[in-house]
Amino acid sequence: MNIQSMSAIFFFVVPILIILIMLIRMGKRLDFYEYGLLSSGSVLLSSLLYFLLYSQLVGHSAFDTMWNTFRQNFLSGGVDAGQILAFYHSLGFFQNFTAADQLAEYLILQMKAVVPAAILIFSLVYGVIGLLVIRLILKKTGHEMPEVRAFEDWSLPRGMVVGLIVLLLISLLGGSLGISNFEVVRFTITALISFLFTVIGLSFLWFFLKAGRVPSVLRWLLTVITCLIAGFVLPFLGMFDQLFHLRWRYRNKFLFKNGR
Repeated sequence: MNIQSMSAIFFFVVPILIILIMLIRMGKRLDFYEYGLLSSGSVLLSSLLYFLLYSQLVGHSAFDTMWNTFRQNFLSGGVDAGQILAFYHSLGFFQNFTAADQLAEYLILQMKAVVPAAILIFSLVYGVIGLLVIRLILKKTGHEMPEVRAFEDWSLPRGMVVGLIVLLLISLLGGSLGISNFEVVRFTITALISFLFTVIGLSFLWFFLKAGRVPSVLRWLLTVITCLIAGFVLPFLGMFDQLFHLRWRYRNKFLFKNGR
């Protein structure tokens, strides 16, 4: 089996088969959140198995191949790495770097810190999208499937918010203690929590745009503009909504009382 075939199997075939079998066997016995967690877990497991088999077949990890490719392209590609370093020097950055290969190693080191978070977020996004698509196909073929809330009603399961905040505080405390290699753990936890609350923040924004009867095209435009200009606000919106149930309070005070 070549690497390309193995990649296709572990990144496309295996996760889709697991989600498909899981939905057919379990039906409505699990809710959407449980399915989402299991689907994301199946993508994560399949990815880890791919990385393991890759290292066994090739003799080094897939990431080593990635770093070597990046290093070669950066140092001997179409762009002059020396000029890039000189440009940074003119801005006052990386003054202690005297050669382009030092800059390349620094960039690789930064990418290594991002990898665990990127794998987790990729698994979440791929797992949920795969679940939604396969669920829709199965539902159209007559299978009983769990209900999915409208996006404006998405929220994290009860109790999960406090756990995530405690986990974030622990990661920040661990980083301040100078524990070896804890920076990667802290970044991974922070990125994961930020991503989850960003999704909830988008749901919160969509809810109030829809409650305000903003036309669909304008809702999409405002949402995109918010992501581009003030995306850093979204995780805080999501966190405040989860902690203080702002959408629930709005429904009870305005929507339900007005019969909407």
